[in-house]
Amino acid sequence: MLTFIYDSISWEEKELIKGLQSEGVKLNLVNAKDNALNLTGKLDFGGPAIIRCMSSRRSLYYSYILESHGIKTINSFNTCNIAGNKVFTTSYLYKNGIKTPETSVSFSHDNALSTADNIGYPVVFKPASGSWGRMISLLENENIAETVFSMNDMVNENSYYLQKYVNRPPRDVRAIVVGDNISATIYRYSGEGWKTNLALGGKVEKAVLSGSQLDMLIKVAHLFDPGIIGIDAMETDEGLIVHEINSRVEFKGASKVYGNKIINDIVQYLKTLD
Repeated sequence: MLTFIYDSISWEEKELIKGLQSEGVKLNLVNAKDNALNLTGKLDFGGPAIIRCMSSRRSLYYSYILESHGIKTINSFNTCNIAGNKVFTTSYLYKNGIKTPETSVSFSHDNALSTADNIGYPVVFKPASGSWGRMISLLENENIAETVFSMNDMVNENSYYLQKYVNRPPRDVRAIVVGDNISATIYRYSGEGWKTNLALGGKVEKAVLSGSQLDMLIKVAHLFDPGIIGIDAMETDEGLIVHEINSRVEFKGASKVYGNKIINDIVQYLKTLD
């Protein structure tokens, strides 16, 4: 039996549940929002747990608590923790020799302005956590930075993740990793504006990558516990540079060009855990 933990049913969750059940896998479906975890008692979830929570905090809590009770989770707490926070992600990639954009994190409005000036405009501002390109801003000058930081002051814990703008083609690369293998690679093209997030109207096509590019992506994948992740990278004159890791990777867009391959790869991988 596998435990399937969710807090919202998106296309990916529907397809995974359907795919697992069609393969005869018995599932214990758990809505994280309707379930309390006893921190001081025994937990019985009936086998390894697939965590597909949209909330990164729920993913962290469930993965940590279940692992502390000896229950294997996909993804692991370590993966959820690093991938769910861009500050941790960038630091971890750099520590392990992976090319990633020049990035700094500041902890006050004034210091963020000075840091952006030191990096050199244009600068990309991102919240430390979040997805779908929400609140990511291209700061073209100090006036725009001042406005964005003032908005950030009202909603954030006074951290400012600032990244040097990378001059890339109007697309990025996403690799979907299942277990120890790359299941799919796609180009995500910008819709309106400069962001490549498919949730913002971007388009997708299969990515044809070189052997060295694939080797680099596999190297990144192997920095994390085996599971299901997305690796986002940008093409530059110096090769691919990695800018994000996704622990709850979405693949609806990729499935438009890969068909059922990604779902089938994930289902077959999860069956090995049952």
